Amino acid sequence: MSGETELSTMNQFAAAGTLACRDVCVAISLLLSLGFLAATQAVAAEVHTAVEVKPVAVELGGTDQVLSRGYRCSATLDLRSQALSPQQEQAICQELADIEARFHRVFGTEGKPVKHDLNNSLRANIYASADEFIRYAGAHFNMPTNNGGMYLEGLPEQTGNRAEFVANQNKDGSVRNLGHEYVHYLDGRFNLYGDFCANLHDSHEPPENCAKPAPQTPYLIWWTEGVAEYIARGADHPRALKLAGSKVFSLSQLFDTGYMSNSGDERVYAWGYLAARFMLEQQRPRLEQMLSFTRSGDYPRYQALLRGWGSSLDAEFAKWLESLNSAPTQTQPHTQTALK
Repeated sequence: MSGETELSTMNQFAAAGTLACRDVCVAISLLLSLGFLAATQAVAAEVHTAVEVKPVAVELGGTDQVLSRGYRCSATLDLRSQALSPQQEQAICQELADIEARFHRVFGTEGKPVKHDLNNSLRANIYASADEFIRYAGAHFNMPTNNGGMYLEGLPEQTGNRAEFVANQNKDGSVRNLGHEYVHYLDGRFNLYGDFCANLHDSHEPPENCAKPAPQTPYLIWWTEGVAEYIARGADHPRALKLAGSKVFSLSQLFDTGYMSNSGDERVYAWGYLAARFMLEQQRPRLEQMLSFTRSGDYPRYQALLRGWGSSLDAEFAKWLESLNSAPTQTQPHTQTALK
């Protein structure tokens, strides 16, 4: 008998007054109520079971189910992937080890993370294709997927925080933006104090959802994206070298590059590369002063420094841009060890 039929029966007894004995009425009402409750619970259990058969998370695939391969490169790097072969895993580990060594040669930062940064390792999460990245990454990491991958720093000052890199394999098996994103991790750990939201930009996108309004320019985007391109590519950046001849931007303009305004793919990445490379190769003392502020988290003094430079470096930057295509391999960064 259904719960609705039982409830109707109870109402009929009460209305007709067919039971003269109050105790009997109470007893029967109690029995009928218990029957109704049991039926209701049975229906609820059936509904719960029906929902649990194919919940959204299982239907989509949990992160560990999709990225089911695990591989440890080193104490500072783990891979989690959907379809990497053992040979590809080993090649990735070697490539990123080379980039890490190069980064520390350029900056002299090995073993010297910024204060309060506990991100002593990174996990790279690599989907099998761009389609798989779009299908899964948004749900797995609460991030937009209209990009070439993301570095998710999290809250580096918190114990247990995990830094993540999320990307996908290209059709040839290589990993999209692999070196670039790994440099973001290194730059964040050794050159930039605090988390992503502290690092002077105008992005409010997930997963960080940084507060509005954005700070005033100059930002750090020219540096963070530019140095990631430079360390990953070295002097080999045909797209940037081709753009250099146009002199579309002055250096002082590039310091104001944003993600939401004063933006654009070429400005953020190719011109960011040119700005970071110029400062590394031609203005190392000024750059070291700048990094002393970013490593300590003194971002107001970083901004005051760049505002103080104003347009004073623009002419030298423009002249340097002219020299790139005539002798692109003759300049090397003025560092402890040249970038190779």
